Amino acid sequence: MIPAPAEIHTHVACTHCGDACPDEPILLDSQPFCCQGCKAVYELLAASNLCTYYRLDERPGQKVKDVELPGRFDYLDQESVQAQLLAFRSDTLAKLTLTIPQMHCASCIWLLENLYKLNPGVSESRVNFLRKELTISYLPSETNLKEVVTLLAAIGYEPQITLAELGAQPHHGSRMLYYKLGLAGFCFGNVMLLAFPEYFSFTEQLQAEFGQFFGYLSIILSLPVLLVSARSFYESAWQGLRQRYINLDFPISLGLTALMLTSLFDILTHRGPGYLDSFTGLVFFMLIGKWVQQRTYDALRFDRDFTSYFPVAVTLLTKDGDKSVSVKELRVGNRILVRHQEVIPADAMLMRGIGQIDYSFVSGESVPVAKGAGELVYAGGRQVGQAVELEVVREVSQGYLTQLWNNPAFQKGDKHTLETYANKVGRYFVALTLTLALGAILYWYPQDPHMALRAFTSVLVIACPCALSLATPFAMGAAVRVFGQKKFYLKNSAVVETLGRADTIVFDKTGTLTDTHRSEVSYEGRPLTIEEKQLVATLVQQSTHPLSQRLSKELIYNALTINKLQEAPGQGLSGVVNGVCVQVGSAAFTGAQRSADVAEADAQRQSRVYVALDGVPVGCFVFHNVYRDNLVPILTQLGKRYRLAVLSGDNSSERPRLRELFGPKAELRFQQSPLDKLEYVAELRRQGRTVIMVGDGLNDAGALQQANAGIALTDTLSNFSPACDAILDASSFGQLATFLRFSQDCLQIVLATFVLSFCYNGIGLGLAVQGRFTPIVSAILMPISSLSVMLFATLLVRYAAWRRRF
Repeated sequence: MIPAPAEIHTHVACTHCGDACPDEPILLDSQPFCCQGCKAVYELLAASNLCTYYRLDERPGQKVKDVELPGRFDYLDQESVQAQLLAFRSDTLAKLTLTIPQMHCASCIWLLENLYKLNPGVSESRVNFLRKELTISYLPSETNLKEVVTLLAAIGYEPQITLAELGAQPHHGSRMLYYKLGLAGFCFGNVMLLAFPEYFSFTEQLQAEFGQFFGYLSIILSLPVLLVSARSFYESAWQGLRQRYINLDFPISLGLTALMLTSLFDILTHRGPGYLDSFTGLVFFMLIGKWVQQRTYDALRFDRDFTSYFPVAVTLLTKDGDKSVSVKELRVGNRILVRHQEVIPADAMLMRGIGQIDYSFVSGESVPVAKGAGELVYAGGRQVGQAVELEVVREVSQGYLTQLWNNPAFQKGDKHTLETYANKVGRYFVALTLTLALGAILYWYPQDPHMALRAFTSVLVIACPCALSLATPFAMGAAVRVFGQKKFYLKNSAVVETLGRADTIVFDKTGTLTDTHRSEVSYEGRPLTIEEKQLVATLVQQSTHPLSQRLSKELIYNALTINKLQEAPGQGLSGVVNGVCVQVGSAAFTGAQRSADVAEADAQRQSRVYVALDGVPVGCFVFHNVYRDNLVPILTQLGKRYRLAVLSGDNSSERPRLRELFGPKAELRFQQSPLDKLEYVAELRRQGRTVIMVGDGLNDAGALQQANAGIALTDTLSNFSPACDAILDASSFGQLATFLRFSQDCLQIVLATFVLSFCYNGIGLGLAVQGRFTPIVSAILMPISSLSVMLFATLLVRYAAWRRRF
């Protein structure tokens, strides 16, 4: 009896991870999966038409569930480790930034920014592709750090965590480009040697005997170049097609394909030696261009450098008294004083005072969090109560503060910029390139098929719309760096363009046009006792308002108990100090009556701060207004080009002087509340004007946010506000007109780089259509155009800065 054949067991491979599925696999769209986790990842990619992820990655995805990682990330449960990794932590939110070296394409970005679909405890994840960084916000009540990191590892994006290097700038970079370049160079050199008989007549006998053999060897040498070295061009082109978008790599891939297929056809049918020397040389020189371009880009890249100019200052407590220092100078163990409305620049321990920390910079929620002595407070929080003393426990990260300043929650509406226009033009440029390439092959093929292939490939390779896209970021980025060196700190490069297009400038008065540090202070009213002066000093010491800071220097200050601190923007400050209710601010805020003598004194350019104790007005401090140096020449220059306006919370006693300074056309408005200022700026924008608002960053937050560009002018560089687009050191106020002219220069430079790019592409494409360029020459010229635009933009910006005497 013949035994029955043994049953052959077959396994169905999981679409996501490639592992064997169970006998009854989980199905989705007829695709088998081994577990719900793999199915979830596939659903994520399929929902965004990004399933090319599975074709482009050398390794299939890993399982989301049941992944073998026993105890691998247990150390992340340790409190000491979390204290180092987490940039922010509360009962409702935790944030951290991780380095993800595996990030390489659009699929990666989309998947990493949709982690919340895999783990509901993840509230947000944002990618910084250039730095290969992922910023994650998660809910501690629903997940923890270990689960988040395990999830990343499970889907193939294990973060690079090196505790010894926390806070240091990560060093990214892949050797893959070098490997591809070396392989292409080796194959190109050998293919050129094999093609040697084709170029010289005295080697005809050698070509007749070994030509076919050399052709086959050339094919063998060219295949690694096609499959490895040129792979990135094809990957990028395919991704673009999957997204219904034709990018720059599509015509390049088309040209490479034409050369390779034509060569294979010629060699295999014995028609000729083909063009494999051109094919391998083209890939080799394009990779060289890619390497040089990346190196140049890294050398000139501005977003890595401008944080070194980031200005936030803080009050450092020393044995010799208080002094204002840059956050860069803070070290672990330093004692700092953080006043009402000031931002905490570094993770610190609360040593004295009661913390009411507004973490809206970090979490977007503005509900203050109460903190007591001995508790940890995180960088980015804003104190909204009495001044507190802190001890730094972790050195400040300027990159982190910059990230908070650029928090999407505080960004203004999307607007079209030169960069967006350039990207749109680039899309049409690629379509034009394909049309010209098709026209070239149709024109030349009946006359000379060899010339047709040469012109077709040259046109596809030499076109370089990327030069258009590089013009704006490099010009504006170089401008940001120049501004930073002159103590004018911009949130991002788009602000340069806004400044250059502005036609209206609105100024606040107190602390902006006036220099409160030079104001003479006198007192009128019932004489204050030493104890009462200490009460007032304790209250005003809590505020960052320019008049409060000036007054605190005039009065004796001893640390007294204060609570119930409240500030009414544009009106005044109140609090209970040692059991006494103290109010400092305007006459209306304190209940004081204005007499005829007071009105007459106001006409002498004075600002007044009234004081009330336990609800009884006792007098006022008089500040004799002193306008900033160089204000007259600045306004004279600005008045020639811009519409000027002044919004003041004070009375109209300053009208004659301001009219003299600003001229007859300027609009002057007095007794303006913060809401009035905001509405005025909003109305200007509704009229189609591009508005710059210059204020102190305190009572003007709404107007600064509403303006196209809000500039916070500060004497201490402590007004770190999400509302402002730029921070101007008061010592650089005299250069405001020069800064604006320089911004206009930068717009002209961008347009000049556009012209340069169009001229290059016009000439290059014209010669390529005529067959004047070989594909290899085109491959050399293409990256040169990008490099020339980057260098041209950067050097012109530096020249413009030199011409403006920066």
